[in-house]
Amino acid sequence: MIFILRVAQLHVGFRTSFSAYQTFTRYAVRLETVQTAMWYLLSAYLFSEIYIWSASPDADLNRIKQPHWTDRRVLNEKPIYLTSYLTFLALLQTGVHLFYDYDKIDMPTTKTKPEAAPEEGDTSTIPPYVQVRMRIPGLVINALSRAMGMAIISPFIYSLTIRRFAWSFTRSFAKIFWNLPKSSALPATRPFHWSVLARTVAAGFLLIMLWEVGNAAFSAYVAQAPLKNDRPITYESKDPNGSLLTGLKGKKLQTRVGCNCISPTWISANS
Repeated sequence: MIFILRVAQLHVGFRTSFSAYQTFTRYAVRLETVQTAMWYLLSAYLFSEIYIWSASPDADLNRIKQPHWTDRRVLNEKPIYLTSYLTFLALLQTGVHLFYDYDKIDMPTTKTKPEAAPEEGDTSTIPPYVQVRMRIPGLVINALSRAMGMAIISPFIYSLTIRRFAWSFTRSFAKIFWNLPKSSALPATRPFHWSVLARTVAAGFLLIMLWEVGNAAFSAYVAQAPLKNDRPITYESKDPNGSLLTGLKGKKLQTRVGCNCISPTWISANS
C-alpha cells in the first residue's frame, strides 16, 4: 500500500511553501489527499482483518460469539471497535503524511569529488539500510505515542460518532452468514475493557511501524544516485553522455534530477 501510494505521488525537493502548515492547507483539498486517505484506510482495514483472524481464542476477538448462558449466537463488538480504532489511526496518519510531506524525495543535486568531505546533514554516502536503521528509535517513539494517544481519545470518538453505524453495518453483513437475533439494539456494555484497550495499542503500534518504516525505506532507497559500481547506469551505453543528456530532457522531474546529480562531474570528465 505504501509503495503504490509513494510511487503515485512522489516529488523531488521541497514544495514551494513557507511552512508545513501552509503545505498542509494547500494540498489538503486535492485529489491526492483523498488518494492518500484511501490507501491508508484500506491498509488499516486489511491489517485489522489479519490481526483479528490471527488472534488467540482468549483475546475474544471473534466476530460472532456464543454466550454460555444461551445457544444463540450474538455479534461481538470488540473486533468492531478494534477496526474502528485502526481506521482513526489511518486518518491520523493521513494528516501526518500530508503535514510532514512524506511524498518528498531528497535527491542530491551535485556529485562531489570522492575525497571531498560530505556536508553536514548529507546522507547520500550512507547506505539506505543504515539510514533506516538510524531512524528506528525515533519511529518507535512516534508510533508508540500516536498509538497510545489515539487509544485514549478513540473510545470517546467511537461512542459519539460511528458506534451505531459500525454496529448496524457489521450486523447487516454478518446476517448473511449467521443466524442472529432480530433485535438490532446496541449492547449495553461498551467494548472498552482494559484488555481490549491494550490490544488496540499493540495493534496500532505495529500498524504505524509498518507505515513509518515503509515510508522511511522508500525515501532512503529512491533518493540514491543512479549509479552502478560508482559509475552512472549509462556507463555501459554506446553513447553514455548522450543518454545522460536525454535523461536531463525527460518529462519526469525525478528522471531529470537523477541525471543532474551525476551529469556535471561525469560529462566534464569524459567530454
